[in-house]
Amino acid sequence: MTAEQINSKIEITWKAIGLQEKNGKFTIPDLVDATGMTATEIYSHFPNKKAILSFYYPALIYQYWAMIEEIDEFEDYSLSEKFSNFIYTIFDMMSENAGFVNDTYTTSVFNKGLRSEFHKEVKSLFKDFLTSDGKIAVSAGFFIKDYFYSLLASQYLFLIDFWRKDESKGKERTLALSDKLTSLLEEAVYNKTLDKTFDLAKYVFGSIGIGKDIPFVGDCLTDIFGEKEEENIEEDSDE
Repeated sequence: MTAEQINSKIEITWKAIGLQEKNGKFTIPDLVDATGMTATEIYSHFPNKKAILSFYYPALIYQYWAMIEEIDEFEDYSLSEKFSNFIYTIFDMMSENAGFVNDTYTTSVFNKGLRSEFHKEVKSLFKDFLTSDGKIAVSAGFFIKDYFYSLLASQYLFLIDFWRKDESKGKERTLALSDKLTSLLEEAVYNKTLDKTFDLAKYVFGSIGIGKDIPFVGDCLTDIFGEKEEENIEEDSDE
């Protein structure tokens, strides 16, 4: 979709949600009046009214992408700051349509899980957060794969469900949980301990050659860590 098409779909959806919450329903003629578009234009974006309402959730993510483009130096935020900003912003946006969210979230998003368009867009956003962060430890690359982005997006769906049902004052239980989760994630992927462990192993088994003194697994360890060392030497020679 082009940016213009996305913006048109978002406008239609926002107007439809407003009419839905105000009147309990909406019609295409209502949307024609509210948007100034023709019925043909509306149907060029959506096949039916159900599709219009379902687009509310992925539209939240499209809106968020547009919002962070306006935030100065957002790319310099830490990982926990990016995730926290996203979580709190979406909570605020959903709060504006709390009735609609409470009525539709379970069937439109939560029960669909990986199959929901919302999950797909959240996964894409989380992937961007992680792949564009230069502070992430090299060793974190062993587990930060496609399934990891999907897992994070799935856990986020549970967080929203927790937020919806949270009856604590100001949703403070959800906010506290969000802070702990984002801090834990940042600590896990920023931690350089495994990087240092790998460097030590490379030095011990590659440079010093201790591997030959270890029965059974010594040769294997030397092959794993020594190969990296040889490649570096060859690169240095080429220079």
